[in-house]
Amino acid sequence: VATTGLVIAIPMGKSLGIPVVYARKERSVVMSSTYQASYSSRTVGQNRELLIAKKHLEEEDRILIVDDFLSSGSSQEALLRIVSEAGATPVGVAVLVEKAYEAGRQSLSGFNIPVESLVRVATVKDGIIQLMEEEGYEP
Repeated sequence: VATTGLVIAIPMGKSLGIPVVYARKERSVVMSSTYQASYSSRTVGQNRELLIAKKHLEEEDRILIVDDFLSSGSSQEALLRIVSEAGATPVGVAVLVEKAYEAGRQSLSGFNIPVESLVRVATVKDGIIQLMEEEGYEP
């Protein structure tokens, strides 16, 4: 189970004093009742499932989705569907690296929540990574 998003989420949760819940890509033996949503994984090249135990999401919860990468947005969209099914309120998506040359941000725009990334990659060509610069940035 890939858990690289936890590298960001755990210290963030600890700093903010809020719980961290992670979505599994495989059903654990101890998971009985779950929310689940499928998504298309380009990394694996097939459809995958995300699962969250129902006991971890409640209607009054406000959910920030934290992940390592945003590319197509399909896994974040699957998580937002789970949040919606649970009746909880999504408040945003935060990622470490966004592949801005892919349509992830656009695919999440219909959810009307902020999408924040620490680094936005504009292009990757011939082994050169070009980052996007924020407005007001002066080198």
